[in-house]
Amino acid sequence: MKNGLMVVSTGVQGKVNIGDYVQALAAKQFFDEGIDLFLERETELKEYKGEEVKMIMNGWYMNHPENWPPSEQIIPLFVALHINVCGLPQFLCEESIEYFKKHEPIGCRDTNSVDLLRKKGVEAYFSGCLTLTLGEKYKSSERGDDVYVVEPFCETSGLLAHHKIEAFKSFIYLFLHYPSVKKITIKKKENGLKALFYNAFFLMKYSKIFDFDMLVDANYVNQYNFEIQRDYPSNEEKLHYAESLVKKYAKAKCVITSRIHCGLPCLGLGTPVIFVERTNDDECSKSRFGGLLGLFNVLTWDGLNIHNSLTSGKISKSNFPKNKNDWWKIAEPLIKKCKEFTKH
Repeated sequence: MKNGLMVVSTGVQGKVNIGDYVQALAAKQFFDEGIDLFLERETELKEYKGEEVKMIMNGWYMNHPENWPPSEQIIPLFVALHINVCGLPQFLCEESIEYFKKHEPIGCRDTNSVDLLRKKGVEAYFSGCLTLTLGEKYKSSERGDDVYVVEPFCETSGLLAHHKIEAFKSFIYLFLHYPSVKKITIKKKENGLKALFYNAFFLMKYSKIFDFDMLVDANYVNQYNFEIQRDYPSNEEKLHYAESLVKKYAKAKCVITSRIHCGLPCLGLGTPVIFVERTNDDECSKSRFGGLLGLFNVLTWDGLNIHNSLTSGKISKSNFPKNKNDWWKIAEPLIKKCKEFTKH
């Protein structure tokens, strides 16, 4: 029997989310004998006709539910599964429900997915996300001084059209703090006046909560963009890039993010992390977080401002909040279940 890894190499219209490969990396760490083949989540699971392959089926389902359920040649472990509203109702058609019942209980990444399956008569439970287990292989004994800012929510369009006063303040802020805004823009590999304008808005808002110098000196990472496919065209290269990010987060002083597959790995890696939640998020996004947000130290972004309920003063390297410990209650049984699956 072969060992398989589920991937999403082409993303959506060429825009790749390296978080999908962080999830794949979490599964890969349990296959001591290595991975024999990659299977595309969106296009290859249903049509696979090769030798029997063992796969941990964690992840987000699904942009193309017409390509579900998977081939009988795939021997699955269903943990950390998220059913997104984008794939409904087709993803939970009668054929799919029969398939899930063959492989129950189904471990779900979020409580919303648990409810969807239980309403269809499928035995399901909240397993949490497999990326919480990344500390099993990647936790570091070293703790550096680097801060990582990984796409925390902030306005990226519409300021000039809908919030002219905020736009005017941002231009003034850009004029007054141009060297610092320019430094962030270069780190984000962006250019042009528009990028400077929105990075000025970001620094103006986030420096009300976080230490100014910490933000300016931080490392900036974008986990979901068009350049990933260009720079890392093969599955092996994407997986290696995801691994390099996880290793950086493992040694980081602290992390600020709105990316779930940055934030959850940081919990497992023991890296202090703050998750920024958007208060007016759409249902497609909000449905992912049931049972997970409570694991984090959370700040909220309301579209124009970030709100701090964690500390009375500005957050810096020296007073960055310590992580909660509840995540381990989720990660420990996940580790045990995955090891039992891959060893048999």
